[in-house]
Amino acid sequence: MGLMGGSLGKALVKRGACREVRALVRRPMAAHQTVASEAAHMAGTDAQQILGDAHVVVFATPVRTMEKQIVSLQRYLKPAAVVTDLGSVKKGVVKVMEDLPAGIHAVGGHPMCGKETPGLAAADPDLFLNKVWVMVPLKNSNSRSLKLIQELIGAVGARSVTMNPQDHDAVVACVSHLPYLLATTLVSVAEETSKDQPVLWDLASTGFRDTSRVAAGDLTMMMEIMAANRANITESLEKALRHLEVLKQSLVDGDEKILRDLFSYARERRLKLFQDHTDVPEGKVSHA
Repeated sequence: MGLMGGSLGKALVKRGACREVRALVRRPMAAHQTVASEAAHMAGTDAQQILGDAHVVVFATPVRTMEKQIVSLQRYLKPAAVVTDLGSVKKGVVKVMEDLPAGIHAVGGHPMCGKETPGLAAADPDLFLNKVWVMVPLKNSNSRSLKLIQELIGAVGARSVTMNPQDHDAVVACVSHLPYLLATTLVSVAEETSKDQPVLWDLASTGFRDTSRVAAGDLTMMMEIMAANRANITESLEKALRHLEVLKQSLVDGDEKILRDLFSYARERRLKLFQDHTDVPEGKVSHA
């Protein structure tokens, strides 16, 4: 019950969306904290007690950990249970979900939101409001499981987008995982520069703060993401390097026209994207 699982639990409890929200945790103290923070009605370390008669089971751990947990915990799932997840890489998760026992139905999931602050203490019941939540239908999905997960998404204020796992992993490599690498690079460049110019950190203000924000994200989660989506992230990073090379060469050549064209396009695209974001109607966009 970290940031994402805790936020989902709080959202479901706050909105009365489920008869009961339960949380499977590793330590008794975490169980107490989860219930005290209203992220679940009941929490504990006993997998049979927590999962045994659950209708919907949501995995909310780092992706490679999640893949192992789906395998190790499946024996506690009741027939006809619906399994979903909050993982930001789908390839490996989809594989193990599709190997679940017959009668258990799975739907991959990924809410496109988060914070750089990890842990249950940072959980927010409004984290999903007006955010996109990707649904990934699997071989063992059926109409009931898809409908149920779509209802869950709507219950916490998000809107569903349907994608296949390959498209999902390629897209999030660009819009979610590459930004982490770029933010990390920005901090590293600043650190290198500060060795000769210690005053740099006194001058780092809102622009630096905003563009480097995701570098403060959860390290364990990001290491698992980098390993799980390595090929797609590498491809996005290669594209970024090509664009940086164009910018660099334009500066070297003093080509202000190319620079202005690049800056103008990026500015207009960014303004349009976020000005229109809240006006996007709810519904599905199919990439299958």
